[in-house]
Amino acid sequence: MVKSSHEQREPAIITIFGVSGDLSRRKLLPALYNLAKANIISEHTYIVGVSRRELTVDRLIDDLEEHLTSSRRKIDQHTINWLKDRLTIQVMDLDEQSDFKKLRDTLDRIEDKVSVCLSRLFYLAVPVSAFSPLVSMIGAAGLNKGCQHANVESRLLIEKPFGYDIKSAKLLIGDILKSFKEHETYRIDHYLAKETVQNILILRSQNPVLEASWGHKYIKSITIRAIESIGIENRVDFYEQTGAFRDVIQSHLMQILALITMEMPESINTDSVHRAKVSVLEQIQAPRREMMVSQSVRGQYRGYTEEVDNTESITETYASAIFSIDNDRWRGVPLKLETGKAMNEKLTEIVVEFKSRQRPEEASNILTVKIQPEDGVILDVRVKVPGFGEAVETIPVDFYYKERKSLKYPDAYERVIADALHGDRTLFATSEEVLESWRASQPILDAWADGDVQLELYEKGASSVV
Repeated sequence: MVKSSHEQREPAIITIFGVSGDLSRRKLLPALYNLAKANIISEHTYIVGVSRRELTVDRLIDDLEEHLTSSRRKIDQHTINWLKDRLTIQVMDLDEQSDFKKLRDTLDRIEDKVSVCLSRLFYLAVPVSAFSPLVSMIGAAGLNKGCQHANVESRLLIEKPFGYDIKSAKLLIGDILKSFKEHETYRIDHYLAKETVQNILILRSQNPVLEASWGHKYIKSITIRAIESIGIENRVDFYEQTGAFRDVIQSHLMQILALITMEMPESINTDSVHRAKVSVLEQIQAPRREMMVSQSVRGQYRGYTEEVDNTESITETYASAIFSIDNDRWRGVPLKLETGKAMNEKLTEIVVEFKSRQRPEEASNILTVKIQPEDGVILDVRVKVPGFGEAVETIPVDFYYKERKSLKYPDAYERVIADALHGDRTLFATSEEVLESWRASQPILDAWADGDVQLELYEKGASSVV
């Protein structure tokens, strides 16, 4: 993962396709502002924002300042000016190859102006349906070759979903490989860039007491949940095509599950982590078809069909499933992944229940890794109640990042951009990981599509879906 010192800050041009979109305005530009303010990116970092419609640098900067103000952050004018000086808007028709030639000329001019060979990062903040044709256009224009003066690589950053099913995922991977090599492709899963998710590997590798008990002999169950109190908001088209399972379980939660259950490599580096993740993903199994009704749930909150203006919609806004791993470490441990919209709270957490020595079927200690809204780690331990008796109670031993007020750590998209600039792919999904996640998920999606599992309706604000 990217080093805190960033002593080798790499000069680069970051081209953002869809710079006027929601992701760019809310996440990418604020992340670049914070990285620049913290002096984490090179002074020779330039941003080219690609837009289909007319847009000015001033308008984009005004939007950034408005976002920072609404987030109650004090604006550093020096950083704003720094970004403004390095930001260029390129209005393009993404269906016109000639416009990509103009983009290449723009990148060449920036390099000529600063007399520095710059790595080229292309961030596709666009719908997944645009990925393949856009990557093809980038490749045809020679933009995938990197700096015009030297053999400096280009890097492609794409957001999930990486396909709609295993077949489309294979096609997308094949399309990208025509223009970008695997090591040049950065598949973003911003959950992996969250501080407490990164902490999973450290918790396991640096605490022998945990790693020694990490498996079916001591663990009763693992639950990974990501629920929200809001509905689908303005993501009607995306959600109708995707649904809760594809949106969260197949991608985010499957990646976290891999980190939780993989064999720890002797050293933590990009290649060893990816090999370990692929190895365990290959062993993850969905419920058998005859167990699908009892081990998976699909739900939809009441009022959803009115929101999407489709009374026939059977898109799930809640999904859960119990997976398994048939290996010596995890055999027999239920692994539950759960996500939902319009639930009673916003919460993302990992809950590891340990077996009781006296009654193995019961939980004793519980390890909870809180990912949001608060980052932290809690271990429930059993202790004697003070006094003359022998009564026992459970108390939490906890740590929350917010309690260390002097500790500042990057937001997920700051980490994504910084790692990509640094050429570190540890927190990005490989094509093998993507395909194995789809392989493990596909039986559930197929069973649901065949109507094996009934769609359960639930009220907004529900704490669970039966």
